[in-house]
Amino acid sequence: MDEANNNMYGEIEEIIDNIEQRFNQINKFSILDYPPYDHHFFKYDRNSKNMGLESAFRQRIEKEWLLLENKLPSSILVKSYEKRIDLMRTVIVGPPNTPYAHGLFFFDLLFPRNYPNCPPRIHYHSYNLDLNEFLDPKGKVTLSLLEGGNFVTNWYCGVQGKWNPEKSNILQVLTTIQTSILSTTRVNPSGREGYKKAFTLTCKGMIYMLRRPLMNFRDFVEGYFRTRAHYILLNYKKQMDGSDLMVNLFHELYRAFEQNGTYCKHHRLVDLPAKEKIKQPRVC
Repeated sequence: MDEANNNMYGEIEEIIDNIEQRFNQINKFSILDYPPYDHHFFKYDRNSKNMGLESAFRQRIEKEWLLLENKLPSSILVKSYEKRIDLMRTVIVGPPNTPYAHGLFFFDLLFPRNYPNCPPRIHYHSYNLDLNEFLDPKGKVTLSLLEGGNFVTNWYCGVQGKWNPEKSNILQVLTTIQTSILSTTRVNPSGREGYKKAFTLTCKGMIYMLRRPLMNFRDFVEGYFRTRAHYILLNYKKQMDGSDLMVNLFHELYRAFEQNGTYCKHHRLVDLPAKEKIKQPRVC
């Protein structure tokens, strides 16, 4: 990420190890040979004739690739697959000043045979968390640019209404998810309780991702949270209400980040029980 190494926390100097080195080498857009077997649409039956080198389908997908390579914001990462050009996997960083800030949100994409006449199919990796009404725990994404979606306005790309085969593209879909669905106005129920629910579920998602990163994104997940742990914990402390739920979740985050190699001891609220102590990472 472009801003990944900015504003290091206080006087703590982290060791730049292999995880961070690999993270710093990750491109916003890349094309791998094969998709991972944990891709939601991996077993989708694709007729290879529709993906021939000279096919209109391939030409359109390659046009999408070029657009993503040149126009993706630094807060969205996409991986495509040469042997399955109908599939993509992407991660979107939650926007600042929202309950989703610093969170990661993963989506698997499938381009249908008649794309772009029909919009892409998208599966959200929810980790069974009911984040908001537009991201279903079962993986459905409700968006105007997708089939069966609700009307959404995206100021970032100027997109309004439903999918238009002549004008719509996957970049618009991804930025609309980020700027419309992952926003404070999309918190349900609204108000402080709705905000806190979305915030705590976003933090739970961080823990689940670190425990079991999606394939092709392990280096990104580990490196991202290595560089963001301090800011996440500082932000968490600002949101804390003193409830047992939030205190316990803070300790879970703390342990997950330290197990991932970030020195976080200066963030501890209280001493943890001996059975919960973990091996501390090395620091300079």
